[in-house]
Amino acid sequence: MLQKLKNLFSKEELKNLFRFIYLSLAINLFIEILNRSSLLEALKHVVTNPLVFLYNTLIVLLTFSVAFLVKRRFFVSTIVSIIWLGFAITNAVLLSFRVTPFTAVDLSLMDEAIPMIHVYLTKWQIVLIIIAAIVVITLIVLLFIFAPKYKQRVARIRNAVCIVLLFGSILLLTSLGISTNALAKNFGNLADAYKDYGFVYCFTNSLVNTGIDKPKSYSEEKMVELAEDTLTTPPEIKEDKKKTPNIIMIQLESLYDVTLMKDYTYSEDPLPNYHALQKEFSHGFLNVPSVGAGTANTEFEVLTGMDLDFFGPGEYPYKTILKEKTSESMAYNLKELNYSTHAIHNNDGTFYGRNQVFSNLGFDTFTSLEYMHNVELNPMGWAKDHVLIEEILKALKSTKEQDFVYTISVQGHGKYPGSEDDFSVPDSATLSSSNPSEEEQRQYTLTEGYTPAVDAITVDGIAEEDRCAFEYYVNQIHEMDAFIGDLINEFKNLNEDVVLVFYGDHLPSLGIEASDLENDNIYQTSYVIWDNMNLPKIDMDMEAYQITASILKRLNIDNGYLTKLHQNSLNTANYLEELELLQYDMLYGDQTIYGGTSPYIATNLQMGVDKIKVNGILTSGENIYIQGENFTEYSKVFLKDTELETTYVDEKNLSISTTTLNAGDEIKVGQKGDDKVILSYSEPYVIK
Repeated sequence: MLQKLKNLFSKEELKNLFRFIYLSLAINLFIEILNRSSLLEALKHVVTNPLVFLYNTLIVLLTFSVAFLVKRRFFVSTIVSIIWLGFAITNAVLLSFRVTPFTAVDLSLMDEAIPMIHVYLTKWQIVLIIIAAIVVITLIVLLFIFAPKYKQRVARIRNAVCIVLLFGSILLLTSLGISTNALAKNFGNLADAYKDYGFVYCFTNSLVNTGIDKPKSYSEEKMVELAEDTLTTPPEIKEDKKKTPNIIMIQLESLYDVTLMKDYTYSEDPLPNYHALQKEFSHGFLNVPSVGAGTANTEFEVLTGMDLDFFGPGEYPYKTILKEKTSESMAYNLKELNYSTHAIHNNDGTFYGRNQVFSNLGFDTFTSLEYMHNVELNPMGWAKDHVLIEEILKALKSTKEQDFVYTISVQGHGKYPGSEDDFSVPDSATLSSSNPSEEEQRQYTLTEGYTPAVDAITVDGIAEEDRCAFEYYVNQIHEMDAFIGDLINEFKNLNEDVVLVFYGDHLPSLGIEASDLENDNIYQTSYVIWDNMNLPKIDMDMEAYQITASILKRLNIDNGYLTKLHQNSLNTANYLEELELLQYDMLYGDQTIYGGTSPYIATNLQMGVDKIKVNGILTSGENIYIQGENFTEYSKVFLKDTELETTYVDEKNLSISTTTLNAGDEIKVGQKGDDKVILSYSEPYVIK
């Protein structure tokens, strides 16, 4: 065999091949060291799973093999090395902030992550990253110019055939590994999968494995059978038996019951309102798809009733299929009963593409941070949740119909401060109508350090190095709990039927392990359902994708095929198989369940419950004031398509810099987020 290789390849080419093999082994080992944050754990993986390690090395080698097609082999191999090392470092950094490792989907979130980088990194860290990037780019340019070239003739056809054979071998090994369970195609637990199967394979899998694979049993006949049997038994509930209260769901950022932490004691109950509700109303654990991050995926499961496990590893459907396709959802199901549907989030409207996705999920309005007033910020710069009360009530009062209001909180969001030096804003920072500059509106700097409130909750039994982050988090969820109590008090005075659901989207990124918890599960948050209708108390644990069907069942509502499936087939042997069939058919298949065409048409999503209007212009000396309604700190004046320098005065007045305005000119007001995206414009106002 060695002699045949010598005849096929020159001595120099064989040297190059073995160099790339050694380099692939070294890079794969380095990747696993960072993936496990331990040299010993990485070596243990090599010894206990040698075939998996070598398989990952082959994938790395495949990426190096493209260098055999060009003369600039040193340059190409250096670029490939930089990419792999960059992925490894990125994975290690992300794992320090969250439990979920780096996947290909994270690359699609870069446009949203960059504006938030100041939350997770200090200014000096950002500067160092920029300097490092400049140095790397400079070195790459110099390398391209001065790196040695391969001097012999490049046998491109022969080398291309060898690369194809290597690729085919990897595909064959992948198929063999999956069939023998040495590898897995879909991962129930992403973090564990990266440890079991290696970073290289898992990341590559996340790159190519997206959406839902066609189930083997999928056919038109199967879907017709499913529609006629499972989804119509028992008979559909009569309309006059359905209860239609206002339904408000609150997804609480990173909320979990900290009293489940073993050996920790608190100076007072961090969640008094939440615990009081659990004693009187339906509650239980909610199994969510992520830990430390991935808010939109819990949100996706709750709103659609779909199981994320059937999608590609680490996939965010908000960033893939839901950008282009509508989906059956809680909002669409309730619209069939003449509900108005609203989404509210006290953070950027573009985050996870919600300003586009919510249209495909059936919402009529979406009120994001850019449409809110008097937003108080916590010490890490996130909007406090108390502002949501006004927005929820505003949504309810905006229509005569019953309302479904889906609310996403943000106050408990990480990063959590490791020390007082990490705080970015004073605790009293507020976005008020005192005419601050744009910089003052969103960025604050501490001058004397952060001082916790005198009545702040303290924690005993915690390691000192973890105290600052954990006590900060505990006090944030304590304020979120106060928000829960205040919101319920508002509804007690509301003369309408209400069902109010609270639940956490995932555990916080605080390095919590299953062994630290009484319930022994880091993928469990909790939920509680308050109502003023005397609904029966039913305590049960469930999956995030089951909660909306469970709530609707208590109200005798079964609209939607997924709702019917969860309500009728929950404990049957074919439940998950039928759920996968439905999800595939609805999003990727022939939509046979709907007769071939989805009945869901994207809504004309209105940003903000209250429309922003321009009513006139007032000139006072050198000042020009745009007068109107519902302006916020994010309102900007545009003369046709040109943005004018705008100063927020109050909800009815904006001041613009001196400019020439002529009769017939059109001005409008746009809501411009921190990411510079214009979320909406007012109707044009023609200057008279």
